[in-house]
This record gives sequence, structure tokens and C-alpha cells, in this order.
Amino acid sequence: MNLALDHLVHFIKAEPSEAVEKWENAGYKAVMGGSHENWGTYNSLLYIGQSYIEFLSIESNHIASAAQNPLIKQLTEELPLGEGIGQFCFRTSNIEGLKAELKRKGFETLPIFEGSRRRQDGSMLSWKMLFFKENPDYKYPFFIDWGVEDDRRFEELRHLGFIDENLENKKMEEIFIASIDCEKSADSWQAIMPISMADVYISSDGKEKRASIGIGSVKLTFCQPLQDEGRALEVLKKRGEKPFSVQFSPGLEKELILFEAVYF
Repeated sequence: MNLALDHLVHFIKAEPSEAVEKWENAGYKAVMGGSHENWGTYNSLLYIGQSYIEFLSIESNHIASAAQNPLIKQLTEELPLGEGIGQFCFRTSNIEGLKAELKRKGFETLPIFEGSRRRQDGSMLSWKMLFFKENPDYKYPFFIDWGVEDDRRFEELRHLGFIDENLENKKMEEIFIASIDCEKSADSWQAIMPISMADVYISSDGKEKRASIGIGSVKLTFCQPLQDEGRALEVLKKRGEKPFSVQFSPGLEKELILFEAVYF
């Protein structure tokens, strides 16, 4: 199973253009993505190396509420609880093979979804998506296949002007996720994906027990509150076991708090 972090999905109530403006105010170039006409949503994008952050919002409540795509269902269910990072997506070049491999491991998936959106220039972008059939509280990721080689796709993105030169050589190094039981969370991911063994430790401020796992070039760190305070506890109370912070490498010049998530 050859997987790479493709993107994070950050659920927002605001128009996606507001995310573009906030990143521009911080000195970085984000871009408008476009509309998912069949799902009633629209987005903006911030590319970091060969991954990106998607700021996803509802454009048409009527269409979004009827959408069968699990990501859109999650968006409509969770956005009333508050904004924040809602999902991970890992990239594959063989989504049919991945579906078969997950089945061999005992995991049932939904049929492969065909996705598309209309870009700002009017062109259509298409892809394939794979979701687990059972995903309690949307804890586990989904997968995407863009149908083209990574180098070709990113060269096209560069040609379209989507890539910020200041972010092109950065990467999302570590993602922090609120967890009720960090070791249990890490173990459950190990059953799904090829990852490094968990590194368990106490945070420097003593507020959290943490379990970190590595998937490709990204580290996922599950944060279990040990005290009656702290960001992880706030997220658990408000949104459940969800990501809340992202560390870049090299890091940003200044920490940004955007739509209830921290980027640094």
C-alpha cells in the first residue's frame, strides 16, 4: 500500500475566499478552488509541498444536505458543532488495488466515488475517492486517486499559478489530533495502514499523553488530555476526536490561528 498525505480538509462556515484572504494577510498565497456542483460545496486551497489544505464550505444547503458523499455528510453534520480540521486524505495511484487490499485486511469500503469540480477558469477537474463503509465518528481517513502522476499534476498546478514559492519546499510534518485514548487511537490506525510503531510520551507542559505514528513523510500525534485544561481537551468537548493543529517544516515565521485550528 503506497500512500502519501494528499490533503487535510478544514471545515469552515465562512466563504472560502476568506481563507484565501487570511493566508494572504500572513504573507502566503492560497487560491480559490471552485464549486462541487453535485455536492453543494465549494473550496479554497493552500498548497504545501506536494500536499495541501482544503478549506471546505457549504455553497448550497439544499444540495449538500442530500449529498451521498461521506465527506459532505460529515461536513453538514459537524459544522454546526464548530469549525476545524475534519478529515485527512491519503493519495494513491491505484485506488482499485487499494480497495482490494483493504478488503483482504478485513475492511469493508463503499463503492469508489467519482468526484469533480469546476475551476475558476471554467475547466473541470476529476478524481476518484474511496471511503470506509464503517467509520464511527469519522475517525479514519479517506483516499484519493487523481489519475495522473504526481510530478505531472504538480507541474500543471505550478503552471496555473496555484503554488506559492515560499511553501513549495515546505511540508506538513506533524498533525496533532485530540484523542480520548492516544495509544488505542494509534493502534487502530496500525491495523489499517503501513505505519511506524507508536512513540508514546508526555508533552513538555505535562498536559497531554501523546502517541505519534509515521505514515510516509507525515507524523500523526494523538493527544490525550491529562489535566482539566488544554487545547486537546477543548476540541474533544466541542468536536470529538479531531485534528486541531499542524506543524510545517520548515516552520512558518509566525503561528496562525485560523477557523479554530493552529498552523505553525
